[in-house]
Amino acid sequence: MQRTEEKSLYSSAVRSKRKRSMFEMWWKIAKLAGLFFLGFGAAQDIKYQKISTEYLLAGSCAAILYRALFGRMHWSVWVAGLGCGIVFLMISKWSQEGIGYGDSWMILNMGIFLGIWNLLGMLMLAFLVAAMAAGAGLWSGKWKRTTRMSFYPFLLIGYLGTFIW
Repeated sequence: MQRTEEKSLYSSAVRSKRKRSMFEMWWKIAKLAGLFFLGFGAAQDIKYQKISTEYLLAGSCAAILYRALFGRMHWSVWVAGLGCGIVFLMISKWSQEGIGYGDSWMILNMGIFLGIWNLLGMLMLAFLVAAMAAGAGLWSGKWKRTTRMSFYPFLLIGYLGTFIW
C-alpha cells in the first residue's frame, strides 16, 4: 500500500512539474510574440505617426486568446489591466489625443496580456524614458514644447524592462 502511494505522489509531482514547464515555455513564446508585435507597432508609429486598426484588433484578439487558453493569472489581475487601458482610452479622448488612441489601445492589450502589476511596471519605465527623451530634446533645442513624439517605442522599452524585472 505504501509503495502505491509513493508512486502516486511521484507521478503527480512529475505531472505537475511537466505542466509548469509547459506553461513557462508558452509564457516565454508569448512574451517574444509580444516583443515582435510591439516592435512592429513602434516601427509603424515612427514611420506613419499612426497605428492601423486591424493591427490593434489583432493584438486584442491575441491577448484575449492567450488569456483564455493559458490564463494562470487570477481574473482580477488582468481585468484591472483592462481597466487601466480603458482609463488611458478616456485620457486620449479628453486630451484630444495627447496620448494617441493607438497607444492607449495597445496599453489596453498589454493590460489584458500582462496584468495590472506588470503593466504598471511597463508604463512606469515607458513614461520615465519618454520624459528623459523629451527633456533631452528640449535641452538640446531640437524640439519645442509642441513637438509630438511617438510613444510606441517607449512602450517597447517598457515592455523590455518587464523581461528584466
